[in-house]
Amino acid sequence: MKLSATVALLMLACTCSSGSEETCPSFHQVLHNFLVGTLSSYQSMVEPFKPDADMQEAGTVMKNLVDSLPQSTREKVLKLSEKIVTTKVCA
Repeated sequence: MKLSATVALLMLACTCSSGSEETCPSFHQVLHNFLVGTLSSYQSMVEPFKPDADMQEAGTVMKNLVDSLPQSTREKVLKLSEKIVTTKVCA
């Protein structure tokens, strides 16, 4: 459960800003693939952002850890992220 809490906090930090700018729509697609997609779909989603080799490796390691969580947990974390970004705290 510690990993899912870490992922949720990471999502909060990345998707919720104190300014009025909106989160990049592509980020939400990447996050979706990160949580519930396949490794190859996640890697395809981040490719346009041209991550260096270290970033790619770190993303793959983290994706493999996330994939070890039950599917229902990953889906609930995804729902949590959607709830977070639609609250007035993140607006």
